[in-house]
Amino acid sequence: MEETNWDTFLLEVDLPDFRDILDNESKHVTELPPEPCSTQNLDEELAVFSWIGEIEKVLMEDDNFDHRVATQPVLDDDFLLRNRYAVVRSRERKKMYVKDLQMKSRYLEGECRGLNHVLQCFIDENQALQIFVSSSL
Repeated sequence: MEETNWDTFLLEVDLPDFRDILDNESKHVTELPPEPCSTQNLDEELAVFSWIGEIEKVLMEDDNFDHRVATQPVLDDDFLLRNRYAVVRSRERKKMYVKDLQMKSRYLEGECRGLNHVLQCFIDENQALQIFVSSSL
């Protein structure tokens, strides 16, 4: 194996000219930066991250359901008719709100189970390391 002379290393490497790096012509990056290394299965990790991203996107959306509820045209200025439509819209908004809360609850329960699993793994690893350290002394 050949040793590297660090004093002349940068002189030996053919580096690009960076004098025009601040020009207005920016070159678009076409590749994503490399992900940090992981000891888990990469496909499984990507699937979990994409699933979590989708769930978080849904959870963080505005909870204003007025745009989802179809508004009924008011044909008459009758107070009772307008009140009925308002009651129907209110019930629909309430149903949407309850469904949203149920979905958030299921998501957070899953997150809790996942975090409990990670915590148990850390506890097991900590115990194993304590046993290893005590046996090596």
